[in-house]
Amino acid sequence: MKMDKEKVIDIISMLGYFVLAYFSIELFSINKYDWMMDVGDTVCSIPHQSLSNRTLQASIAAFFLVTPLLIALLRNIYIRNRYKTWLYTSGILGVTIYGGWMFFGRFIWC
Repeated sequence: MKMDKEKVIDIISMLGYFVLAYFSIELFSINKYDWMMDVGDTVCSIPHQSLSNRTLQASIAAFFLVTPLLIALLRNIYIRNRYKTWLYTSGILGVTIYGGWMFFGRFIWC
């Protein structure tokens, strides 16, 4: 029973990290032209920042959001904890995919 409680706590803490990453990515990915959006406009209706600017923002966001998960992943690979290894791997993938969408994917979609 104790192991199940620890796994639930680990999953809840990873969900909390996803919430933190969501708000942080939203903050980092603010387009300098977002103020031009009217009610009902989409991201496709505003000018886009240059790719080099978006790449710099994405790199900084990835460094701050993925590095703690990567450190935890490497630690759990070292101590051979398979459950947490998969948990942190899914966390890294989730943050990376969402961040990639916010910084690049939604503008490529237009």
